[in-house]
Amino acid sequence: MQPLALSEVRPPAVYEPVRAEARRQVIELKRHRRVTLGPLVSLVFENRETVRAVVEELLRAERIEDPERIAEELAVFNELIPGDRELSATMFLEVTDPAELAQRLGELRGIESAVHLEIDGERVEQVHEEGRSREDRTSSVHYLRFHLSDEQRAAFLRGGEVAVVAAHSNLEARSVLSEDQRMALAGDLLGR
Repeated sequence: MQPLALSEVRPPAVYEPVRAEARRQVIELKRHRRVTLGPLVSLVFENRETVRAVVEELLRAERIEDPERIAEELAVFNELIPGDRELSATMFLEVTDPAELAQRLGELRGIESAVHLEIDGERVEQVHEEGRSREDRTSSVHYLRFHLSDEQRAAFLRGGEVAVVAAHSNLEARSVLSEDQRMALAGDLLGR
């Protein structure tokens, strides 16, 4: 999947008039790209459109209009777009209460290493962004990348069972993707 070009991202002045419709579209897009792992963790599988939406919202919130600054932000977020034979996800700790969040961040240290993808029971190689967990706690957001072998990609595309699994001492969960979810992510593996 190709990274986003500067010309594909709407600066705030252009984005604002179409924001309501753009947000509606991305919410619909993410509906089948979100996978929950128990009550605490969810993953949103990213593609060009989900990343574009995040960038445009960030530019709007921070009132960034300068093309050089937009290019800098875009370079950072383009890292979330999956490459060839990859799926890319943002993992969120879904806790809103500040006291509970502090407790869970401590309990779930290392969660980024403990979440993986399985295709027909075979574990997919996972790489995560380093530095988001410390000795005493983890971050509430992590970025994961899953590298599929040719065989795993073929199994995924022919309809094999795909599951997201958490194997952490404080979170054991397994979520099998629905057909709608699997089809939404298949487009990523086809470079769409």
